[in-house]
Amino acid sequence: MNTTTRRRFLGTLLAGGAMAGGCRSPAACDGIARRRSAGSRLNVAVIGAAGRGEACWRAVCASGDRLAALCDVDERALLAARDAVADAQPGLKLYKDFRVLFEVEREIDAVLIATPDHGHAVQAAWAMARGCHVFIEPPLVHTLSEMEALTRKARRHRVALWMGDEPATRPAFRRAVTLLRAGIIGTVTEIHAWTARPVWPQGGHRPEGSDPVPPELDWELWLCGAPPRPFKQRIYHRYNWRGWCDFGGGALGDIGCQLLGLPFRALGLDAPRAVSAAESDEATSEMYPRASRVEAFFDAPARRQPPVTLTWHDGGRQPSAIRLPEVIRSLGALPASGCLLAGEGGVWLMADETGERHRVALTGETRLADAEKHEACTLAPLPPKGADTHTRFLDALRAGKPEPADASHVRALMETVLTGCVAQRVPGRLAWNSRKGRFAGNDDANRLVASACAGGDALLHCR
Repeated sequence: MNTTTRRRFLGTLLAGGAMAGGCRSPAACDGIARRRSAGSRLNVAVIGAAGRGEACWRAVCASGDRLAALCDVDERALLAARDAVADAQPGLKLYKDFRVLFEVEREIDAVLIATPDHGHAVQAAWAMARGCHVFIEPPLVHTLSEMEALTRKARRHRVALWMGDEPATRPAFRRAVTLLRAGIIGTVTEIHAWTARPVWPQGGHRPEGSDPVPPELDWELWLCGAPPRPFKQRIYHRYNWRGWCDFGGGALGDIGCQLLGLPFRALGLDAPRAVSAAESDEATSEMYPRASRVEAFFDAPARRQPPVTLTWHDGGRQPSAIRLPEVIRSLGALPASGCLLAGEGGVWLMADETGERHRVALTGETRLADAEKHEACTLAPLPPKGADTHTRFLDALRAGKPEPADASHVRALMETVLTGCVAQRVPGRLAWNSRKGRFAGNDDANRLVASACAGGDALLHCR
């Protein structure tokens, strides 16, 4: 970074100090969402400038709202984003420390969060304490205890809490939900979801030694309350954090919310009553397994219906071809990722991670047909294309209707993903009590219910 650019950067940057001090905690604030006229321009902050963060701040710029503040622990990401929006957002303020952002910026209406998983809940808690509505890129939280804490905090401060769900904006996905709710394949008893991920390292151990922290990165702020560890180049920041238990949720935490959104939206499933990792390759105390097969067991979603079993396959594992003859006859092989629902009257396949490709075979049909062309599917017209998930959030706030109308499934979905992540680390069948927020009779599993970030946990659970 040349001297002129760095001086200009430092002139607009309010760099924070260590996580241990320098700012008041959320306990010092009791913010309620600001009153504002419906349709008026929003003041928006984005935490996380690269990756999905770029999708967030681009959506804010496209919406016509004001991008008031941008926060990232990496100066490179901040400068790149600032330069991209300099003409459209001349008053943009830059921050390294999200706590400083909330201390200084008192007129923020909404915050979009696109940081590593372990920071989501703490950053959202600070935003809510200032009366900000919150949008979080999936997964919503990193641990099961954070789910309950954020839900309570959103109610207390009367703010909206949204999780991004890009597949649900696709017309084909929305029609699939409508058809499955209408019973096109009958009562569903079996669900399979699979992915080729992880494409980042998993199943390893922490490397020895340390590397110099790049001058543009604040490593302590990146840790965001997680247990301290030395910086190592290309091991955590920017992308490989997903495989580490302290920071991410492995393949299940990464893509599970997208692949499992269809059955949770369509079937009305509650949280699982039990989970187990039937297979887990090379899991370690610090990293998720290279590949796994996780089973989740659900009570019947309605009276006089059978219970439901969901099986998650990652690391390239897939369901047995013998159980899915219609798929193999039609496609020759399973797609690299997908979600299949098997019902008493047929099977439905979402053949990608984005919710755009759907195929169906009803009882007596030996091959899958494109849902666009199947006669039974044409009874439900294809909905119009919807706005992307960030735009829906901002539009809802401007309209004065911040609560998502279609998010009743989120809690059960997140509990399934996160109990599955625990099952990958703790052997045996784990009985989950959603009401109590605990696993029955398993101390090892219950230790993983609480936030892994001790420093962040104190901030999250305060007042």
